[in-house]
Amino acid sequence: MTSSSDLAIISPVLGPRAKPLKEFYSRKEAALYLTSIGYKISDGRLRNLASNNNAGGGPPFDRISWGSVRYARADLDAWAKARTTRIP
Repeated sequence: MTSSSDLAIISPVLGPRAKPLKEFYSRKEAALYLTSIGYKISDGRLRNLASNNNAGGGPPFDRISWGSVRYARADLDAWAKARTTRIP
């Protein structure tokens, strides 16, 4: 049986509701976000690009603590756009 909260998620008129975009993402979330906009990348690849103070050329990030970084959505969009080639 379906509960009323399950019915609120999918509307027959609007379809499934998309989650609102976040302003900052963890490394894993950043990889999922970049993949969702067409730039397929893993969180491990982002980690490698971020090594040695971002010497690998990854997207800019802020270090929150020793094991935690945050990527701004605007920085991820700009980074992916700069690495995308448009074919006429």
